[in-house]
Amino acid sequence: MTNPAFSVIIPTLNEEARIGRLLESLHEQSFKNFEVVIVDGGSSDNTVVLSKKFAARVFIKEGCKEFPSRNFAARCSKGDHFLFLSADVILAKEILEYVAQYLEEKTHISGICAMGMPFNAPLWMKIEYLAFWRLLRIWTFLTNDYHGSTNFMVVRKDAFKRVGGFTDEFCADTIFFNNLGRIEQVEMLPRVSVYVSGRRARKMGFLRFTAHFLWVVLFDYIPFLRNNAITKFLQRHSADYRAKKH
Repeated sequence: MTNPAFSVIIPTLNEEARIGRLLESLHEQSFKNFEVVIVDGGSSDNTVVLSKKFAARVFIKEGCKEFPSRNFAARCSKGDHFLFLSADVILAKEILEYVAQYLEEKTHISGICAMGMPFNAPLWMKIEYLAFWRLLRIWTFLTNDYHGSTNFMVVRKDAFKRVGGFTDEFCADTIFFNNLGRIEQVEMLPRVSVYVSGRRARKMGFLRFTAHFLWVVLFDYIPFLRNNAITKFLQRHSADYRAKKH
C-alpha cells in the first residue's frame, strides 16, 4: 500500500469541547487520502474517546508539551506531507484537495501556511488577526523572512527532517517556518479556508490578548528580539502557558 498523501498532526489536552468540530471537518473533506495522528498529553475528559470514534491514530504521552508532541507524531506518521493543525480550528471541506493540487503543481515548494480567521470571537480579535496577516504578507514580500503558524502548516516529510523538527520554545512554529524558508522554498496560501476558535481571546480578555499578540508581532518582525535574554525569559514563560493550552 502507498503512503497517505497527508498525515494530519494534532496535539491535544482536554479538547473534548472542540476536537469534534475539527475531526468532523476532516471527515467531510473532498480529498480522502490522509491519516489523522493525535498525540494526547493526558486528557481527563473524553478527548481520546472522541478522537478514536473518528478513526484517528491516538498516542497518549502524559505531560508532553505541544511542540514535542508534534515532533513525536511526525516520527510516527506515514504520510508524504505533514499537516500541522491546532485542535480548535475548522477547515473548509475543499482545502485538502486544494493543497494537494497546489503541492503537485509546485514541486519546488517544501512548506506552506495558511491565514486563519477567528470564528465565535469578538470583533476586535478578528481585526487584530486580519491586520497581522496583512502585515505578514507585506513583510514576507519585502524581506523573504517567512513565518507560519501550526494552526495550519503543511511541510513535506523530507524537508521537516532536514530542518530537524520543532524546538520547544515560544513561537516554535514561527521559528521552524523561518528556518525552513532559509533552506527551502515556502509560501503562504493566497486564500482563507482555516477558521480559528476565539477561545483564547475570550479567556485572556482584550488587554492581555492584545499584549500577547503585540509581542508575537514584534518577535516575528524584529529578528534581533528572537535571541536576547528578555526573549529567552518570555519564551520560558510562554512555553508553560502553551503547554497547558496545547
